[in-house]
Amino acid sequence: MPETAAINALMLLAQEHSSDKRRELLHAVTDLFLASPSISTAQSELFDDVMTRVANEAGTEGRRDLAERIAPVGHAPRGIVNNLARDEDVSVASPVLRQSTVLTNEDLVEIAESHGDGHMEAMSERQSIGSIVTDVLIRRGNHTVLRRVSGNKGAELSELGARTLSQKAVDDYEIQSNLYKREDLPEAVTKEVQERGDPMGDALHQQVLASPIRQMLPRIVAQFAQLSGLEAPRVQRMMLEERLDLLVIICRALEMNDITFEDMLRYRAALAGKAHCEVDELIEQFNMLPVNAAQRMARFLKVRQSAA
Repeated sequence: MPETAAINALMLLAQEHSSDKRRELLHAVTDLFLASPSISTAQSELFDDVMTRVANEAGTEGRRDLAERIAPVGHAPRGIVNNLARDEDVSVASPVLRQSTVLTNEDLVEIAESHGDGHMEAMSERQSIGSIVTDVLIRRGNHTVLRRVSGNKGAELSELGARTLSQKAVDDYEIQSNLYKREDLPEAVTKEVQERGDPMGDALHQQVLASPIRQMLPRIVAQFAQLSGLEAPRVQRMMLEERLDLLVIICRALEMNDITFEDMLRYRAALAGKAHCEVDELIEQFNMLPVNAAQRMARFLKVRQSAA
C-alpha cells in the first residue's frame, strides 16, 4: 500500500491548472489505487476524496478514462463511483452503470429516476438487475431500454414489470420474442405470452424463405467448389456454419459485390435465428481484402484440409 505521504505529494499536482496535468494526476492516483492489494476504510476514503477532487477538474476525457478503469473493480470507492454514474455525459456514466457492483439497487433507482434514456440504456445491460430497478426502467425507459430489459436474463422482473412488458409486447415483436424465451415470468403472463408465440422467430423464418440469396446459394457454392477444389457440401458448411472470416474469403474470391455480400451476411444471420447482424466491420474487411489474395487463400484451403 503506498504511503499517505506519497498520495499527498501527488495532491500537490492538483494545483496545476492544465487539464492535461489534471488527467495525468488522476491517472497516477488511479494507478496507485489499482496497485494496492488491500486497503483500509480510511485509505479508501482518502482515495475517494483525491479521485473526486481531481476528476471534477480533469475534463470529460479524464473522467471517462477513470470510469472505464474502475468500473470492474469491486472495491472501488463508493463516492467516486456514484459521482461518475451520475455524470451528465453518458460516455462517462455508462461504464460504471453497466459494470460496477459498488452501485446498490437504491443508487440505480435514484439514477434511473433522475436521468435520461442514455443512462437507463447502459443500466439495462448490467449482468444482474434487481426488480426494484427494472420496475423503474420499464416505467421510464424508451424502446431500447424495454427491449434490453426483456432480453436480459439477469434482469429480475416483478409481476408488475412482467405485465407491463407483456402489454408493450403487443406492439413490439422484439419484446414479445424476448419474453417468449424467458422462464421466470408469472404464470398468467407466461400464458398470454406463449399464446402470442414468437413473432421474431416466424419473421426470421419468412426472411430466410424469401431471401434471394437462398436461390443463389447453390450457384455460389458450386463456383467456389470449382475455384478451391473443395467438395460442395464442405463449402456450404464453411459459408453457413463456420467462421465469418471464411465467408469473407469465399465471397471476395468470387468477386461478389458488397451489396450481395451484405445480403449473404443477413441471410446467414437469419438462418442462425438472429434478428440483427453487425455488418459494417465485415464489409470493411471484405472491401479491403484483394480479390487475388482471397483466391490464393481459397486454393490454400484445400491444401490445408488435405494436410489435416
